[in-house]
Amino acid sequence: MGTTENVTLNVRPGQNPGQGWTDVQASNGAWYNYKYTGGHNNNGGLKTNLGAGPATLNLTLDDQNGRYSINTVNFEPADQLTWTPNTPPVSGTITFANTAIQESKYTTIVTDTQASNATIPCDPYITNKP
Repeated sequence: MGTTENVTLNVRPGQNPGQGWTDVQASNGAWYNYKYTGGHNNNGGLKTNLGAGPATLNLTLDDQNGRYSINTVNFEPADQLTWTPNTPPVSGTITFANTAIQESKYTTIVTDTQASNATIPCDPYITNKP
């Protein structure tokens, strides 16, 4: 059986780099920052050994105010990766087939319902090793 990681994503408006927070500009031009906790190296990543079976990353958006939701998760490249959302859209599972060496980026697209549904891209990495 492959690796399973549990990851939490926090998003907040404004710019405040440092202490693991990353600034990013949303689709409406406003600034936000995000921080992943959990996963490989406590930064939202997933790292596994090739051939160890499918690996999963359980992703949860920390949204205590009901402001944010996960719109989708995009992969680059997407060859071995799938996203399965939960309802309500504040969590889901990334599955990595783990059948060939691959280094990928996943981008969680978060929607801010209090800012005319602006979208906020948040991206860590997924890797496997031989």
